Amino acid sequence: MKNVAILVQNLHNGGAERMAANLSIELSKNYKVYLFVFDASNAIYPYGGKLIDLKVPPLDKASASKRLSNVITRVRRLSYLKNKYHIDCTISHMDGANVVNILSRRNDKVICVYHSMPSMCEDDGLKTHALQRFIGAGADKYICVSKMAEADMAENYGVNAHKLGCIYNFADLGRIAALKKIAMPADAEEFYKRHEKIIITAGRLTHMKAQDRLIRLTGEIRGGGKNVGLVILGEGDERPLLEELAEELRIKEHVYMPGEVEDPFSYMEAASVFALTSDYEGLPMVLIEAAACALPVVSVDIPSGPREILSPGSDIHKLLKDRAEYAQYGVLVPSCADDERRGALSNNEKLMKEALMSLMYDTEVRKKYTDCSLSCAERFSSDKINRQWMDLIGI
Repeated sequence: MKNVAILVQNLHNGGAERMAANLSIELSKNYKVYLFVFDASNAIYPYGGKLIDLKVPPLDKASASKRLSNVITRVRRLSYLKNKYHIDCTISHMDGANVVNILSRRNDKVICVYHSMPSMCEDDGLKTHALQRFIGAGADKYICVSKMAEADMAENYGVNAHKLGCIYNFADLGRIAALKKIAMPADAEEFYKRHEKIIITAGRLTHMKAQDRLIRLTGEIRGGGKNVGLVILGEGDERPLLEELAEELRIKEHVYMPGEVEDPFSYMEAASVFALTSDYEGLPMVLIEAAACALPVVSVDIPSGPREILSPGSDIHKLLKDRAEYAQYGVLVPSCADDERRGALSNNEKLMKEALMSLMYDTEVRKKYTDCSLSCAERFSSDKINRQWMDLIGI
C-alpha cells in the first residue's frame, strides 16, 4: 500500500481546505494517508488518515524576513516528515502549500492543486505569473479544478500543457444525505421559521465572494413585500462590513450569519434557493453540495466553474453578457464583478433578483431544478472523481 500525503494550510478556512479534507477521507480507502497541516488548530472539517500538525501558522502581517523564516521552517519540517513516513506521493492545495511541497521534495511524486482562476485573481501580476510558472515547472503534475482554469494556466501563464490536468472537486453524496438530516441549532431553526423563503450562500466572508450583493438583493426582495431571509455561512474579514450593510438597509434581523459551520447541509436542506455571487472561483464546491441537497441554484456566470457545473457541454469560453440562462442544472446570470456594489441594483443584479424570485416562487421552474439537482451532483460523486486521483497517483 502506498503512502500518500495531503498538504494544506488549515482545516477550517474554505472550499480548498474542505476539499483537501474530503480527499483524505476518500484516498484513505486505498492508501495509507497522512494529512499534513500547517496549522491544525480550530479544525472543523472531518478528515481521513493520520493528522499531523506542523504547527507553523502563516505570518502574513510579519516582516519579509520572518515570512521567509516561516517558509524555511515549513520546508524543513515537511521534508523530515516525508522521509520519516516514506511518502510516495504528496498532494498539496493552494499556492503556499504547493511551494513548500516542491521545495521539500524527497523521493515522492509531487502533485500540486490550484483551486481558483489565475487570471481573475485580485493580485494577478508579475509575481503571480512567476509563481505559477515555478509551481508548474517544479511539480510532477499541476491539477486545476476546472477546465477553464487549466486552459488559463497554459495560455496565459506559460505552464507546460503536459504538466497540467483537470480533476473536479467531488461530493460524498452518501455522507451529505446523512448529514443534511441533522437538526440545526435552535437559533437557526427559529430564523427559518420566521421567514417564508430562505436564500442561502456559503463561503469565506471576503470581498471577492461578494455576499454584500445578496444582502442588497434581499433588501430589494423584502421591499417588494416578500418575507425572505438570507443565510450566509462562513467567516472572514468582511463580516463587520456585511453586518453594517444589513443594519443600514434595516434588514439586520433577516440576515443570519452563524460563522463557520461543520455541517452546512442541514442549512441547505431547509433553504429555498442557493445563490453564488462571487467575482471569481475555481470550481465552487458549494454549488455541487447545494445540488446534493436538492436545492435549486442560481449563480453568476464567471469565467471558471459554474458553467461547467450547471451547463455541461456548453462553450465555457462564451459567458453571458445581458441575459439569464435557464441552463440544464440551474440558472446562470451575467457576472456582476464590474458593477457598483452600493446604491441601485445594476442590470445584472436585477437579473439575479429575477432568477431568485423565479426559483423561490414559480412552482414549475422550482420543481424542474429541484428534480434534476441530484443528477447534477452525481456527476461529481466521490467514486467517479476518486478513480481519477488513483490513476494519477498510481495504484
